[in-house]
Amino acid sequence: DEGIKSMARALDAAFAQIGIVKIESVGQVMNPMFHNAIQVVPVSEGVKPNTIVEELQSGYMFGDTVMRTAMVVVAK
Repeated sequence: DEGIKSMARALDAAFAQIGIVKIESVGQVMNPMFHNAIQVVPVSEGVKPNTIVEELQSGYMFGDTVMRTAMVVVAK
């Protein structure tokens, strides 16, 4: 498990060196330009509507271009 986490960190660092960055999702307001909502859950206490509560697949950007949207779960 630690080896996989180490490889993921190395991959993220390599991506950052060439300008590919991960899209932040959890806790953010849903934005269809960056996020693809594949599930909607009821709003729980302390969570505002239209807020991302879980990320199922990471999204990535290269400069200002979205390479892949993040697949997320949104509170409604």
